[in-house]
Amino acid sequence: MNGDGSVRYALQGGSCVLRFEGAIRYTLGHALEAFLDRLFAQGGFEDVVVDLGDAESIDSTGLGLLAKIAGQLRRRNGRKPLVFSPREDINALLASICLDERVVLCERPPVAASEAVPATDPSSAELARTVLNAHKLLCAMNESNRAMFQSVVDAFEQDLASTPETTAQPAEHGR
Repeated sequence: MNGDGSVRYALQGGSCVLRFEGAIRYTLGHALEAFLDRLFAQGGFEDVVVDLGDAESIDSTGLGLLAKIAGQLRRRNGRKPLVFSPREDINALLASICLDERVVLCERPPVAASEAVPATDPSSAELARTVLNAHKLLCAMNESNRAMFQSVVDAFEQDLASTPETTAQPAEHGR
């Protein structure tokens, strides 16, 4: 794998399967957040399965979007997403921010996800809002995460407050 990250999806038998591949970085965040917003607005599925089997790494924005999936699914039907993650380093990362308590970790891979999540071309302010929202979700999970990520939230809020194109559109929290 070349390290460039991507997210693929499939809707099968009442489940949405998301396959994270490569290095999952903040640059994928806007496209994934836009996809998740459309997905949960449209419905048509009961479960979400996240396949991290081909993920090389996942940054805090990606972790925040996993938290978003868990929160949206819990509000929708009280369920937890299934997460296939065979890598010990990624599992340790999930545990370190308590995401392992919001998802069901499984050892066997899910069905294949074949469609690419549609790319977006966000402005720098839109990308900053996605990063901000993802980190707010991580902060809301517990005090340990708040201590770890609050400085990122504060920095992005300050940045967005001083950016002319964002003064008319405040950042949303927990969509």
